[in-house]
Parts: sequence; structure tokens; C-alpha cells
Amino acid sequence: MIIDLHCFGESGNAYKAALALELAGLDWKPVFVDFFNGATRTPEFRALNPMGEVPVMVTGDVVLTQSGTIQYWVIEQTGKLGGENRAE
Repeated sequence: MIIDLHCFGESGNAYKAALALELAGLDWKPVFVDFFNGATRTPEFRALNPMGEVPVMVTGDVVLTQSGTIQYWVIEQTGKLGGENRAE
């Protein structure tokens, strides 16, 4: 399953989440969010993240909204980046 990362290039927090996904070798794709034209204020985006912020990671039924939480999830799922693989 491909992980969707809702993000935009100018977001340092989205960069941290994308970097963790990439370095861990996970199958992910960016989903561009037009932040500067109000995309995070739409009802559709607020359904993903009521705070209206990026990054938002979606994989299956899992939706995570903070870069630190996403990084922790990557570590827990893969055991890479200094973590232990608890998914086994």
C-alpha cells in the first residue's frame, strides 16, 4: 500500500516527515496541498486534520498529523532510523 503524505515544499515539518519515509525505504507519494491559496481551510482537508496543518500521512485507516508522530510511526513500523521493529 502506498502511503500518501499531504504536504507542500515550503513546509519544514512536511520535509521531516518525507525524509523519514524516504530514508526508511517506505513506498510513499506526496499529495500537494496548495497551502498559500487556502487548501488547508477546506472542509475536505479539515476532515483529515481539523487543525488545518501539514503534514498529514494517510495509509489505510491510519491518519497521522504531526511530523514527530509520523517519524515515530516510521521508526515503529520499520525498525529503521534508530528504532526497533515492533511490527513483527
